[in-house]
Amino acid sequence: MIDPSPLHVDTLGAEAPGRPVVLVHGFGAHNHFWRHWAPKLADERPVHMVELMGFGRAATPVEGDYSPPAQAEHLARWLRTLPSRPPVLIGHSLGGAVVLLTALRLLDSGELDRLAGLVVVSGAIYPQTLPPYLSMSRIPGLGELLLLVPPPYWALRFGLRGIVHDPSTLTRDLVEGYRGPLRSRARRRAILKAGRQIQPELAETVSRRYPELTLPVLALWGAEDPVVPPEFAERLERELPDARSVVLDEVGHLPPEEVPERSLAVVQAFLSEREDPLPDQRPPHPGPRTQRDPKRA
Repeated sequence: MIDPSPLHVDTLGAEAPGRPVVLVHGFGAHNHFWRHWAPKLADERPVHMVELMGFGRAATPVEGDYSPPAQAEHLARWLRTLPSRPPVLIGHSLGGAVVLLTALRLLDSGELDRLAGLVVVSGAIYPQTLPPYLSMSRIPGLGELLLLVPPPYWALRFGLRGIVHDPSTLTRDLVEGYRGPLRSRARRRAILKAGRQIQPELAETVSRRYPELTLPVLALWGAEDPVVPPEFAERLERELPDARSVVLDEVGHLPPEEVPERSLAVVQAFLSEREDPLPDQRPPHPGPRTQRDPKRA
């Protein structure tokens, strides 16, 4: 008997004809993060929204391994169960690292053809200084204080203000979406453990392997991202054989929340190229791929 997956998956548009996509949230988030993208994507294709172990409604084992490599192993196992054609795997922030690790795991097992492409959104994928909210959680004793009570609305909004460009994007729906799972002590414990199991030194070793990934990759970033350097997008493009980058001006760390229409349009253009048109209908391969996407009126 196969052990049940510790992930939680919501699916929209299961009967839609387009190529499937798999959405993977970032640290502290869950499937609520994709509420602007997912319904529109599901008009054309199956959309699987994955909640990583410890987040959203996924499992929260007390002794669980919540590290990015372990999350990637769970995701790779789940992908092997998909009956449909290979999906495009999309990950935000910590989820960006998880989707790249997942692709490397599939590559090592000779199964990279299970994926049609990757989209890395504001991904924590190269060595960097940990953001304050992660650094504080790793201080003995201080992190445990987070377990006592759920964070009040004002405190969580203050924390989120530090990662977006325009404070007007911090709607109550956005803040309460992050706050909801934190009402559970088991969830707070799991998220604290996940933060402490992130291994910054692992990024150096893993990132050396990114050039082995030959599938199409899109790197989508906000130009004003204060959490993950926007330069990571162009570095990913330089180092991978089939990658392109788009940097959105006047956007912080949460493109799908801050500018849902602008960011989704970039992703949909990338997905349209993964629909396997007939040979005489294939668009020519683009030239220089880096784009600076200015703010649109």
